[in-house]
Amino acid sequence: MHVRSSRLVWIPLTARLIRLALNDRAEFARTLEATVPADWPGNDFAPILPLLLNGLERDPQPEVWDGAIMLEGQEPVLIGSMGLKGGPDDEGTVDIGYDIVPAYQNHGYATEMACALVDWAFERGDVQKVIADCLPDNQGSIRVLQKLGMQEIGLEGGLLRWSLTKQQWHVIEKQS
Repeated sequence: MHVRSSRLVWIPLTARLIRLALNDRAEFARTLEATVPADWPGNDFAPILPLLLNGLERDPQPEVWDGAIMLEGQEPVLIGSMGLKGGPDDEGTVDIGYDIVPAYQNHGYATEMACALVDWAFERGDVQKVIADCLPDNQGSIRVLQKLGMQEIGLEGGLLRWSLTKQQWHVIEKQS
């Protein structure tokens, strides 16, 4: 399963891909048929890879939510990671997170893929709300979340918390 936008493709990470990313970057790049920048995964996503691998080894057929990479371009390059952190909870809430390679920040990629991924999530029927957290001084993430139409709902544990309901998303879609 892949989610596509005009410039990007979102590819879920499998156990095999994660093992390659951790142990054989050259084969990882060949398997993806993409360039993998030296600074991927970043400091935020690197510690997540072993956790994702552990989960995939326990359940090799999970539903796609957590770990995915984004590729850009005709000659694809891995530009970052994005996921919905475990899928919907009992209330239908998912938590979106992303990490963009520094050289590809400020090109609208996070906003573009987040829009496509939020749209995909709401189309499923079991997702009613998307939330996100970011540091109060992370202006790049704040801009992405604002462009998605998310509403800032307050400071929690030193992080700004954001929210977007399915109903709000449908209003935003009609306006664009």
